[in-house]
Amino acid sequence: MSEEKVQETVQENLDIKVENKPEAADSGLLQEVMSKKATIKELQAKLAEHDTANEKTRQKQLSEDGKKDELIAELNSKVDNLTGENTRLSKYEDDEKTNLIASMASDEAEAETLSSESLSTLRLLKSKIASITPEAAPSPSARGSVGNQPPPGDWTKMEAGERRKSWGDILKSYKKN
Repeated sequence: MSEEKVQETVQENLDIKVENKPEAADSGLLQEVMSKKATIKELQAKLAEHDTANEKTRQKQLSEDGKKDELIAELNSKVDNLTGENTRLSKYEDDEKTNLIASMASDEAEAETLSSESLSTLRLLKSKIASITPEAAPSPSARGSVGNQPPPGDWTKMEAGERRKSWGDILKSYKKN
């Protein structure tokens, strides 16, 4: 029993602490976080440069030590890996270009013209076309459908024949939904 009371008290204290926190973030804290992120990015870039320099130094050392065969084998494996990756990405880019051209081109001549453009250009064109096309306008109702008719005019001033014809619409306009 006392354990449950302790848990309830702790839960109440947590709720109070959560309520006391301001909802808007402190601008000084936000600026500090942003500057730390920028510093981290700079350090990562420097580390990448340092790694590249170390790799070049190691390769130079291997060639000077007469271990050119190891260096050649290592570089050949890197070339094979990068060639496979390049092939995969080229295939993806070609497929993406084909899909974009198919969705935009209306005939073969247009498709031929668009095929010379880069993938980023095609994506930009697609987004521009999508933004230019008018919003979904209400389509006209099907033939013979009643649809939403505007409420009839003042029924007291209608002629008797016209009033009889539109009596259902007149009643609908006064009916609560």
